[in-house]
Amino acid sequence: MKSAVVSVLALASLFSGNSVYAQESSECDGVISILRISNYVKTGTEEGLKEASEKHDAWYKSHGVTENKQVVIPILQYNEDSDSFLRDSGSVATLHLNSAVSTAAREQQGDLMWNEFITLYNENTEVAESMFVCLPESLFSSQ
Repeated sequence: MKSAVVSVLALASLFSGNSVYAQESSECDGVISILRISNYVKTGTEEGLKEASEKHDAWYKSHGVTENKQVVIPILQYNEDSDSFLRDSGSVATLHLNSAVSTAAREQQGDLMWNEFITLYNENTEVAESMFVCLPESLFSSQ
């Protein structure tokens, strides 16, 4: 889990300087996002998960929500014996960056496009843990 959080923070820095990801909340002075840790199902692949994620982004954009992003984040495990990182082949993290803006499109969820990417997610992964996180605004500033 620690490696997933580190990956999320590194990813957030890629969006630095992009103020469209900022949103207001009394509980979060940064960017509300959803972090999911999933396990690959028997036939699941990273490529299949990325396809689901891309279709997820496309669905939101086609429904007028342009200020969020789905990101697939490989989970790494540290191997002390070799002093190296190895990709975890059984699990993966996904980040729904700026998830709160999706409220405007909630009534349209469940259409054909929606069901297509949900099916792809289910064919590739099973969510083990899902949590809302508040990514600090400082990760998105250019300072």
